[in-house]
Parts: sequence; structure tokens; C-alpha cells
Amino acid sequence: MRVLYVYPIMVELGGAERVFIQKMNLLATRSGYEVFFVTYNQGSHPLSFALDEKVHHEDLGVFTYTHYQYKGLRRLWEYVKRRRMLRQRLTAKVKELQPDIIITSTAGDFPLLCQCKGKQSSVIVESHACYHHLVDYGAMTIWNRIDLFRRYQWLRKVDRIVTLTEADARRWKKHYQQVVVIPNIVHLNTTGRYSSQDEKRIIYAGRFAEVKGMTELAATWELIYQKHPDWRLDAYGNGDDRELQGVEGLHVHSAVPDPMPYYCDSSMLLLTSRDEPFGLVMPEAMSCGLPVVAFDTDGSSSIITDGEDGFVVKSSNCEAFARQVCRLIEDVELRKRMGQCAIANARRFSAENILSQWETLFKSLVAAK
Repeated sequence: MRVLYVYPIMVELGGAERVFIQKMNLLATRSGYEVFFVTYNQGSHPLSFALDEKVHHEDLGVFTYTHYQYKGLRRLWEYVKRRRMLRQRLTAKVKELQPDIIITSTAGDFPLLCQCKGKQSSVIVESHACYHHLVDYGAMTIWNRIDLFRRYQWLRKVDRIVTLTEADARRWKKHYQQVVVIPNIVHLNTTGRYSSQDEKRIIYAGRFAEVKGMTELAATWELIYQKHPDWRLDAYGNGDDRELQGVEGLHVHSAVPDPMPYYCDSSMLLLTSRDEPFGLVMPEAMSCGLPVVAFDTDGSSSIITDGEDGFVVKSSNCEAFARQVCRLIEDVELRKRMGQCAIANARRFSAENILSQWETLFKSLVAAK
């Protein structure tokens, strides 16, 4: 089977980028598929994560964003020129490769892929953000809104839309019928080492951003620290950490490429995100034996079994969040029991389990052609 991934640019050290590359590597090495990866804005920038040599990568060198450096009619002309160039080069590449499956995300150019695919190809669009977040117009200009409307009309023509959770799938299914749920593949702990639950240390891992609830994290920790000043919170991430600075007992660190040793040296994970489509750090930490306390989002409620391997708390309720953390601090046996459940429950996101779901989807689409 021949699979083509199309993504504009892969430079961010984000969860979606890591998952895309991990799946490409696994499909090429474990499933034995011919896997091709096409970008069109990458240029000489290195890829976010290492790509296996069996995956064939090519950048089309279109650079669709360059029209922003101009103004007025020149900007419009450059936009039209780059769009034409993208259409020509992407159409030629799809015709050359003749893939069975074409995969992109909601950030990719799926309308163009639907137009240039061959009769034998099926187009899959992955959603790595919640539906309600994607269609939140916010401060968009009228032209942005028109473009978004056009793109979402084209989604009716793709063969499958893949979401990460059942809750998000229900929102998509109000507008589209071809929706399936496949969670992310998670890099689980394979070191054989797990949290002893003896460390008076709590961990946060993720971006320092408003959507991640930095205000709530700081406020919650202040409540916890008042009762348990012998404990500490270590926050690992990149971004705007101003809300976390100067909070007693809270230590801020840069993001680390391999968080597993830091999970194993902690006793629980906190996640205060206001909106979380999936949250890779949760099953990662769980696989190290950590219970997780998180606000109620699509991601947390689909990963945490409340009361079994962690706690899901009503969004923005810092007092309730702090109470559950203090409960775990004060009951070491509860922490250990939840930690063991977390290890077992995290296995459902293993590469083997998730990869088999993708293979089943691919085979069903090919058989239907």
C-alpha cells in the first residue's frame, strides 16, 4: 500500500507534529507500507522530529506564506501566483506517486487534495483540535471567514475525518457523516522504571500558554502549598511563564526532549488546560505510574478514568482541583493504587493498538474503491 502524507511545514515541536512523524515512521517500518511525505513550505528548515530513512520526504518549495511581505495588489498577485504554483506542483506529485491513501490535517490544503487526487486515492483529514475550537471565528476578518467556510464545505468531499475522542466526534457528526475516532499514538514508558510515589514532587509538562491554564495552575498550586509546603511543583515547558514566576514552591524549567525520567521522579501530574483535544502528556505520565489530576476537557475525560487512575475536575474550579491533589498527597496508598491503574490503562494508546486501527481504516478504504 502506498500512503502519502501532506503537511505545509513541520518545524514546531508540538504534539501534532510528533504524532504525524511517529505514524509515518511506524507505517514504513512496522506495517511495510510505502510512505511518502510532502511539504510545501519547509524549505531548508529541519523537520521537527527525526524521520525514518524508509519515509521519502520532499518539499515542493512553494512558500505560500510569502505574500504577506507585500501590500495591496502585489500581495494579491503573490497570493494567486503561489496558489497556482501549489496546485501545479501538488497535482504533479500526486499523479506521479499514485497513492492509495492521502492524509493531511485540518491545517493542510485538503480542498486541493480532493481536486487533484486520482480515482484510486482516498483522502483522510485528521483533526488535532476540537471542532468547536476550529470554527471559533473570534477576531477573524471577513476574508478569513469566507475561506474557512469554503474549506469546511470541501470537507464533505473527503473520504474520512479522523478525530481523537468520541466527544469531539459527536460534534463533527452533526455536520459530517464520514467521521471515525482514532486516538493518538503515545510514546509510552519502556524503561522498566516507574514512580515510587515517595517523592514529594508534582510535575506539569506542556506549553506555557493561556489555553493551558497558567493562571489556574498558579492559583491552584498556591492553595496546595499552603497546606503542604514540604511539596514542590516542577513545571516544564516553553512559552509565556509570567503567571508562574514568583509562586512559592513552583519551579519553572525549559521543556525537555525526553520527559520520562522526570515523570518517574514525580508522584503525580497536573494538567490545568482550559481546552485539550487529547493531551499526550497524560498517558505518557500515566505509563510511568503517575495519577493525573486535570480539568474536564475532551482530552482529559477520554484518557483519565475518574477516581481510578486520576481525577477529572470541573473546569476552572481551582478549589476542587486543589482538594483532589491534597487528597493524593495525604494518602500514599491511594497514590500507589491509582498509579498502578494508570500504568495498565495507558497501554490502550500503545503503538500496536493504535496502528492496527489505522491499518483497518486504510484497508477498508482501498477495498471500497
